[in-house]
Amino acid sequence: MLQYYMPTIRVDQDVFEGLQQLAKPFVDSPSMVIRRLLEDRGVLAKGMQPARQKSRAESSATTLTPQPVYEKYLLYVLAREFNGQGHKRDVTHAIVKRMMKDGFIGAADQELVSTGETKAENTITWARNALKQRGYINRAARRGIWELTPEGKSAASKVVLPKSD
Repeated sequence: MLQYYMPTIRVDQDVFEGLQQLAKPFVDSPSMVIRRLLEDRGVLAKGMQPARQKSRAESSATTLTPQPVYEKYLLYVLAREFNGQGHKRDVTHAIVKRMMKDGFIGAADQELVSTGETKAENTITWARNALKQRGYINRAARRGIWELTPEGKSAASKVVLPKSD
């Protein structure tokens, strides 16, 4: 099988959020948005095919799901399945269950980390911290309770997940 070199770049949070606004949710990757912008500016020839990307099922077996995907699921699940507030354990379980059903958690996400939890569970905790930093999760909630702020509820109302079968 051919392997393609895909460099990793880091972008500022505001740049990432700008890319998200230009992206078609759950269709475009950041690379696809940047490609479209470069084609529009004449830097890349239009219609050139990027290197073949693995399907979600192919890549999920060997690649970790990015944290922003967990953040979307956390907002969605906490708002819609827990009415904005739930215990960490219950919310985490519901997110993992939903993401597995939607095909976003593969073998790599199920590996254990030093704390004894899976990489998926660990990333959900990091996603919660990122959302807390943005003011979407209440900092003053009781220990073990994850609670959306009004801003978090507003952000959650805009999250669209792929249809579950």
